[in-house]
Amino acid sequence: MAESALTEIKANDDERTQLRSFLSLFDSLPQDIEICIKDLEFPLPRPLIQAIFSVAFTLSEGNTVAVVSEEAEVSPAQAADLLGVSRQYVDRLVTNDVLPSRRLPDSSYRKIPVRAVLEHKRTKERKRAGIRKIAEDAAAADLPN
Repeated sequence: MAESALTEIKANDDERTQLRSFLSLFDSLPQDIEICIKDLEFPLPRPLIQAIFSVAFTLSEGNTVAVVSEEAEVSPAQAADLLGVSRQYVDRLVTNDVLPSRRLPDSSYRKIPVRAVLEHKRTKERKRAGIRKIAEDAAAADLPN
């Protein structure tokens, strides 16, 4: 398998059906899973088990999965895909120093650290969760809108 900063995986209809069957085998995430290759058995580390089930669920829902190392760098277009925004919005984040970037030598192309993109995404998600919590608390307290 070729190495890439970003690998996208998508399942077709038949594969989604197989994934749903796979997921239905387990009521909860198993603690221990071993795989057999020929006559050798290998225990899977817990983070790999979590990744397998997370990917299987996401693919079974018809979504694309992006596998990317936090140490990698991505283009503004790839950063936009990871964030679910437009490339132009990512360009503004870079221009406003919200996301760091570096220019490739003798080029106008930029690369953005995946770690910074993911941290920005987590920050945005925390803010959204906080706003939802405030709105829920206000609704529960019968405060006027």
